[in-house]
Amino acid sequence: MSLAKVNIPLEWQITAEQILVHGGPVVVLGAQGVGKSTFCHYLMDFYCRRGGRVAWIDGDPGQPLFGPPGAVSLTYHTRQDGPAKMLAMGFIGDTSPVGHLLEVVSGLQKLSRQARELDPDLVLINTCGLVGGGAARELAFHEIDVLAPQLVVALQRTTEIEHLLAPHAYHAGLIMLRLPVSPEAQVSSREAKQAVREQRFKDYFRGAEFQEISLADVGVHGPGIGTGERLGFRDVNRLSGLMNAIIVHAELSSDRLFLVTEGGYDEGSLLAAREHCAVREVVVYKRSELDHLLVGLNNDRNSCLGLGILREIEFREMTMRVITPLKDRTPIRYLSLGTLKVSPTGAELGRL
Repeated sequence: MSLAKVNIPLEWQITAEQILVHGGPVVVLGAQGVGKSTFCHYLMDFYCRRGGRVAWIDGDPGQPLFGPPGAVSLTYHTRQDGPAKMLAMGFIGDTSPVGHLLEVVSGLQKLSRQARELDPDLVLINTCGLVGGGAARELAFHEIDVLAPQLVVALQRTTEIEHLLAPHAYHAGLIMLRLPVSPEAQVSSREAKQAVREQRFKDYFRGAEFQEISLADVGVHGPGIGTGERLGFRDVNRLSGLMNAIIVHAELSSDRLFLVTEGGYDEGSLLAAREHCAVREVVVYKRSELDHLLVGLNNDRNSCLGLGILREIEFREMTMRVITPLKDRTPIRYLSLGTLKVSPTGAELGRL
């Protein structure tokens, strides 16, 4: 982003000087379209022009500046016009934080820890534009609590995010700075945002290839695959008859019966299946519902190496075929199943 033609408010310039004195980390809050990314670019440029090093955490899985959608990322900047160096990602599994608050907060906490280890001159955290509703309140509260910033910069037109700031009014040592929005700030339409996401996904998966991953070699986080005892032919047949379904995979753990069916099933039979297996819940997915699911391919520290698109599960051999730009599957030790479904051309195909 070039700042040459951007009208930088005087308040932003004063705030940059204040941040230079107090240091970071800095968390930037604000609704969509108020200029959070522009402010972060300005602050990064302000530091780099003075020889500073900036660790930038992009906390918006829907409209990220760096990396693919569906993830949060850490980049390192040493030159104002130089390319960003991607250091790490945290898999979220969707473009909205709603329903994924734990993933967002946990991912940002990990990236913040990695950022501080770099000993930069500034750790800068740009958050997503979710500011209204219960999920927004919980997310903002725990982001500030867990990330422990020195300063919170609040960009708002009037008082639209005061409810997010109020709980931290007496947080020891926390400085909250309220700034006007960018004069060039515009709220993009839903269609425009989706088009940008589609292009970012398309760019990320360009040149991606199939990788086959054995579930015996990885831990799986998701609705239930790989977390229970695989049921045998007789038990599967009994459940198929009970549910009037073709069950292609069944796993039983102490709290959950997880099933994958070929086609539909009798939803009224879920209670009978739960009682039959003496579990708290029964989770059922049609095989087709798992197709094109976004997956996180993580290393042995559960840090995201890259994203993939699930295309096939071979239940006989317990393998997954995913499309991914990752060329080496050897470091993959965790598979994290998201909720968003995406095509390799970037189109969003719904949610699980």
